[in-house]
Amino acid sequence: MIIATAGHVDHGKTTLIRALTGQDTDRLAEEKRRGLTIDLGFAWMRSAAGHWLGFVDVPGHEKFIRNMVAGVAAVDAVMLVVAADDGPMPQTREHLAILQLLGVTEGVVVLTRTDRVNAGRVEEVRHELAEMLAGTGLCEAPVFPVSGLTGEGVPALLAWLGASAEDHAGHSVTSADAQPAAGQRLLVDRSFSVKGSGCVVTGTLIAGVLAVDDRLLVSPAGLPARVRGLQVHGESVAQVQAGQRCAVNLAGEVGSDRVHRGDWLVAPWLHQATDRLEVALTLLPDMRLHRGTFQVHLGAAVRSARAVVLSPATDRDCGLVQLLLEQPVQSCMGDRLILRDPALNQTIGGGRVVDPFGVGRGRSGGRRLELLRVLSATDDPQRRLEACLQAHPEGLALERFARAGNLPGQRLDQLTKSLNLVVLQASAGELAMAPDRWEQLQTELLKRLDQWHRDYPDRIGPSEPELTRLPAVLLDQVVSHRLLQTLLDSGAIARNGFRFHRPGHQPQLADSDKELLDQVLAQLEGSGLKPPIVGELAEALDLPREQMQLFLERMHTLGRLIAVAPNRFYRPETVAELASVAVALAEASPTGAFDARTYRDASGIGRRLTVSVLEYLDRAGVTAFINEERRLQPAYRQQTSATFSNRSKKGYTAAS
Repeated sequence: MIIATAGHVDHGKTTLIRALTGQDTDRLAEEKRRGLTIDLGFAWMRSAAGHWLGFVDVPGHEKFIRNMVAGVAAVDAVMLVVAADDGPMPQTREHLAILQLLGVTEGVVVLTRTDRVNAGRVEEVRHELAEMLAGTGLCEAPVFPVSGLTGEGVPALLAWLGASAEDHAGHSVTSADAQPAAGQRLLVDRSFSVKGSGCVVTGTLIAGVLAVDDRLLVSPAGLPARVRGLQVHGESVAQVQAGQRCAVNLAGEVGSDRVHRGDWLVAPWLHQATDRLEVALTLLPDMRLHRGTFQVHLGAAVRSARAVVLSPATDRDCGLVQLLLEQPVQSCMGDRLILRDPALNQTIGGGRVVDPFGVGRGRSGGRRLELLRVLSATDDPQRRLEACLQAHPEGLALERFARAGNLPGQRLDQLTKSLNLVVLQASAGELAMAPDRWEQLQTELLKRLDQWHRDYPDRIGPSEPELTRLPAVLLDQVVSHRLLQTLLDSGAIARNGFRFHRPGHQPQLADSDKELLDQVLAQLEGSGLKPPIVGELAEALDLPREQMQLFLERMHTLGRLIAVAPNRFYRPETVAELASVAVALAEASPTGAFDARTYRDASGIGRRLTVSVLEYLDRAGVTAFINEERRLQPAYRQQTSATFSNRSKKGYTAAS
């Protein structure tokens, strides 16, 4: 159990911890010289029942409030220390407000320096405290009058702390058994070097289980590190559970000068720095936001930031605010933070991170705000996932969702299977859709295709981009491919080259156009992958070249022919063969790439035409030209997409 002190400067917090543990938490020479706590101090002890109690001694002076917030960012309870002779003071009230904003509601109130006052003064201060604590999480906290110098009241306080530690230990075991595993997140509050060991950091493990030899990243910098050793309260251990303070000896290219207070040690998959936080913010009475710069205290880190109000607070809901940080941080959903005004040296408010990866575009849109309200009102991962799916009709990026909520792969897989989600491997990672949304998209595509046939009865059908360009929805290329493949497999649609149509659809051409098209197709039929140019077709059919050019371009518009180059028109089936040559070359290549010479040799169409064909395949989204080579676009990669193949008359087949 980790307990932090809180309270006004010179109210005896350090003396109290010394009386409880026998340890002096003031370790700096300046602290000893001035008799004033400047930085965080740490002490520990075992209760009579053998349970560990860890103490974080925080400075009480207003100049060191950032150190105070870092000390209470990850504690289980608080000892609110108030001197009996002074009573509650300004920093007592500010510390109490910070604790409430951080969600620290368990603890005890300790009246110190009782040896300096009489019993009447103690009762008077008790009444003042009852009035101050009314309506807070500490309103029913026990009050212990003690003297750190004489020891009066210390045994009773120790007994209460021991009982609390025992209750907390039982609760922690139950929670650990009930909760699914999470990625490791250790909040760093100190970093130093030990001769012979190297870099050592101390902090609290917020989530997960940390063990010797685990590989982590120092976030937000992204530095790799390995756990060489672990200590809890000075004793070497093999692993550390969430909620424990520990010292971690790090190996790797990290030193105490590269790891700082406010950094995190995280599981590698969890690392992603962010400088845009969307939070549910509660302002303290009489405080307001402005356009200036604030200080954001998140974990043990302090960042300057601007605040953009997304939705003002109401009687029912906290305000939704986006914080634009000047430097990145590591964060997950649910992290608590404090907002301060550095110019006034005042705490403005605090809240919880709703989405650590805030959006720039559409951040105040109705759908986005509704999602943020749902996320701020629940801690249930399944409810969060359902809300995110509804807010992302184009598909939800699962990797981003997992990082935001600290959901490891196994737990995420359980959720996707329980909701029967459709999971697609897209260019930027896995995308997920609810099954009813997947069905809805197919229905929308079929409606769009039917409308296309009504609007353009003389055309064979739309291309993939034209068909999948749905209103207000931007589909990833892999999603559109998978949708079309599903519809092709079901027989709901058919394909002609790069265009799609209903199986029974027959475009209506004028008799003269149909007759001339049949003659052109006959000329192209036996030409293989190298059809005649426009002039050769015109000469063979005894037509003026200009007339032939206009006719071929019109047939291209109608989807009957495909213009690979200005003077080369192909049958749609032949274009599918050109694409299949590129797919075969990429799949056979160890690097997944091929050059123009390789394609020329494989297709036998000659150098000049090869250039035109490859440029067309680039435009069609089959290939991409990178470093003088061609690679398949992500949607055409083997076993993760649908590609053109000459093995199927339908065209789209899984390239497995």
